[in-house]
Amino acid sequence: MSNRRRNMIQGREKPQLPPIVTEDDGELPFMKQDFFSDVALIVKSNELPSTIVDHQGAKPTTKSQTTSSGKKLYTARCLLAYNSPVFEKALGNAKKHELDLSNKNCDDIVELLCYLDPRVPYTITAQTARQLLPLAEEYEMLKLRRNCENVLHAAFSELRKEYHLGHIPAEINEEYLILADRYNFDTLLSMCTDEYMNCSSQDSCSAKNLMNIETVSERVKLMILKRKLSRLNLALEREKKFRNEAENELDQVSSRKRWSNKFELY
Repeated sequence: MSNRRRNMIQGREKPQLPPIVTEDDGELPFMKQDFFSDVALIVKSNELPSTIVDHQGAKPTTKSQTTSSGKKLYTARCLLAYNSPVFEKALGNAKKHELDLSNKNCDDIVELLCYLDPRVPYTITAQTARQLLPLAEEYEMLKLRRNCENVLHAAFSELRKEYHLGHIPAEINEEYLILADRYNFDTLLSMCTDEYMNCSSQDSCSAKNLMNIETVSERVKLMILKRKLSRLNLALEREKKFRNEAENELDQVSSRKRWSNKFELY
């Protein structure tokens, strides 16, 4: 190689690699591009949290980044493709470095990336499960869907311990029932219908109003009505049995009295 060629190569500026985000800078790692990320998710939002959200319950100090256009969140395509066949198909082209998610809620996408990114300590709660479930359903993330189901089931079980059967507030039970119905969580659905079957008198009106809620499927409404009808039939059978036994006892008493009256005549 000639000296002139060598000098031309050495004189060229080396391309700058994206900086590596350290854990000490206080930012969520996907808020800016680093060596780990090779795809950008474009979301539409006016404000985004720029500090790590403490998902263990502490209140963090956050600042916001405001933008009128789309905001880019950076992550690794292998991370998305591994967890979702939908993302795998969408990012099949290696030349594709951006994915438009502007129709999604920005906070929900941030929660999803917090769950997927191994650098972020994250725990799913009942509240975040409600945010993540639509995304898990749309992008076919079966593991995330199962984790959300387990969290909701555990949260409702804790409510069962706090309240007696049938005394969970109707609006809370309704919210869990709608989620269980929408995502076919059979165990949770059974627990919610048990609450409606044993609801207190003060919540009976709310239970009746459930039949007018459009977000509850006809399948669940029919199941609740069948259980109520079965319970009513059982109560009627018990009442019928009690009356028959009472009538038999009265007949026996009256027959003995008639025989005793005959003997008194003699």
